[in-house]
Amino acid sequence: MSTKTLNSKILCAAALLLAGMFLALATESHAWSDDRRLRNQIAQYHVFMEEHPKASTQIRENPQLVYDGKFLKKHSEVERFLKARPELRQEIARRPGQVFVWYDRDDYRYGRYNRDDRRFGWWSH
Repeated sequence: MSTKTLNSKILCAAALLLAGMFLALATESHAWSDDRRLRNQIAQYHVFMEEHPKASTQIRENPQLVYDGKFLKKHSEVERFLKARPELRQEIARRPGQVFVWYDRDDYRYGRYNRDDRRFGWWSH
């Protein structure tokens, strides 16, 4: 095999490797932007739910309510909010801990907690 052929094969392999790396980076940045968008939606949810404390409490106790038609009819603003954010709705139903852990952190950080509360059992001595 000639040196010229070997060099062209090495160059071609390097180009393919480089293209694959760029493709992988582009895919990861898309995943990062999805994650960032979801975090922004969670932050919007917390601000929105401060105006709807009853619905917020009910959803925290039973996250599947985000798909309950009867519940959403009673809370039409919540229904509109969630319909505009389907990823958030799915996250609440599938992994509520990812959404509601913020409440726990804020309760602890700002002193709004009860030492007898089950969520803070690890803290009491």
